[in-house]
Amino acid sequence: MKRPHPIALLIGWLALTWLPLSAAPTSAGNPLQESGSVFGRVQNVVTGKYLNKARVSVKGTNLQTYTDEFGMYRLVGLRSGPIVLEVFYTDLDPMEVALEVADGRSLERNVELTSKARYGQDMNVVNLDPFVVSSNKETDTEAIATNEQRFAPNIKNVVATDAMGDVLGSSAGDFLKYVPGLTAEYDNADVTAISVRGMGGAMTTFQTDGATVVSGGIGSSRVVEMRTLALNNITRIEVTKVPTPSTPADSLGGAINMISKNAFERKGRELRFGLSVVGNAPENVMLKKTPHPNGDKYTRKLLPGFDFDYTMPVGRNFGVVVTGMQSGKFFEQHISNQTWNAAGTATGASLQRPFLQQFVVQDSPRSEMRTIFSAKTDWRVTPKSVLSLGGRWSRYRGFIGTLSVTPVAGTVGTPTVATGVPFSHGPDFTIGATGRGGVNLVGGSQYFSEDSFGTNLNYRFDDGTWRIDAAVNYSGSKRTRLLRPRRRWSRRRRFAGRTPNTSRKRFPRSTFKGRCACSRIA
Repeated sequence: MKRPHPIALLIGWLALTWLPLSAAPTSAGNPLQESGSVFGRVQNVVTGKYLNKARVSVKGTNLQTYTDEFGMYRLVGLRSGPIVLEVFYTDLDPMEVALEVADGRSLERNVELTSKARYGQDMNVVNLDPFVVSSNKETDTEAIATNEQRFAPNIKNVVATDAMGDVLGSSAGDFLKYVPGLTAEYDNADVTAISVRGMGGAMTTFQTDGATVVSGGIGSSRVVEMRTLALNNITRIEVTKVPTPSTPADSLGGAINMISKNAFERKGRELRFGLSVVGNAPENVMLKKTPHPNGDKYTRKLLPGFDFDYTMPVGRNFGVVVTGMQSGKFFEQHISNQTWNAAGTATGASLQRPFLQQFVVQDSPRSEMRTIFSAKTDWRVTPKSVLSLGGRWSRYRGFIGTLSVTPVAGTVGTPTVATGVPFSHGPDFTIGATGRGGVNLVGGSQYFSEDSFGTNLNYRFDDGTWRIDAAVNYSGSKRTRLLRPRRRWSRRRRFAGRTPNTSRKRFPRSTFKGRCACSRIA
């Protein structure tokens, strides 16, 4: 059977917008002809945000509905005459609105909510005491999260992205690691993946507005690379820990859905921007360039960044949101590891008395740069339907330089010369035999880049009786891992993968002392 083309499906969805739903039976007893409807938007009048999932009900009846992401609500099948609307949103004062419904008429009524306890008696005036403003902002984000969870159809956690203030570099991974039930997976100092309920990042599905996100990686893993995601284009994050029959099969641990900003969240145009400088460790907080082992060159360790988001509603039916950010970061990676041996020739070692054979001391500083841009347009095709088109692009670049020094005690207990020192070891020392030890010096560098991109088209229709949610999306990623092809780097490189010859003038032996925390080449 031939599958229908996505464009044909989209045309079909749009056609439903203009379907004459009222053209069903038109007898005199049809209640649809003798009833009215009420629609409008619900807004927090102080913050200017239109509220999602505000409950709107008719007092004394079981008729109720919830606002959508644009703050819109619609109640149909209302009897003619006076009614009272009850509007409720978590942590804001409930409001009752008296209306007069006419037969067969649609009445528009917008509702503005406030909180007298938080904002004061006059909702048009906000006290600018810094403690009050800070408290209000924190309470607003908590109220959004609590209200989303209260009226969610499934068990999930909802966190507003500004709940924790400004996150360093707008990093989604550094933000999610503080959410209960989530565990961060690291690549040294970087958050690379998020695990839900401890089942591993490969079992966690990432979505943007319900559309699956992918990222490139090494091997066949399904892990989504957190370094390609940012917070500046996200308004809230929904974490679902209990999979449902409609959940993709690769989300055994759970799903994380990032809801992007939309143009109808705010009443007017708004531009937010920020500048930042990121430094790591006191010795690296300087403006001048210092050596970096990647390419054996000088680089800056204090890196600038920026972020912005611009919301531009064009009338009541169209709007655009554009966001962008760039963030750089340098951090040291001091790594050490030990290799123990329970065998060898004439060493006296056993499983009960192993000896430290080698001790690796490695310096692997990393420089990285993230650049992410996104755009989204929302178009209210009719008063009952909204069409949204969004796209995003991100690029992550990383530079790693590796320098390692590895003293080796050897695996033979007898010295190479008769007058040499024999091998010996204990719980807190290893003395290698003369002529059997050495030291390996290894240098290397890595450069890798990952581009991720995606687009999604969402359509929503809601006339109070019928609701249609449809979406088409595409997501892709490309990862490149190679040495940067610059010849001048290879000419300046001091060493790479060399093992020095130390047997010409001296007979080396390695000694580890003090619980193997230090070493000496004799």
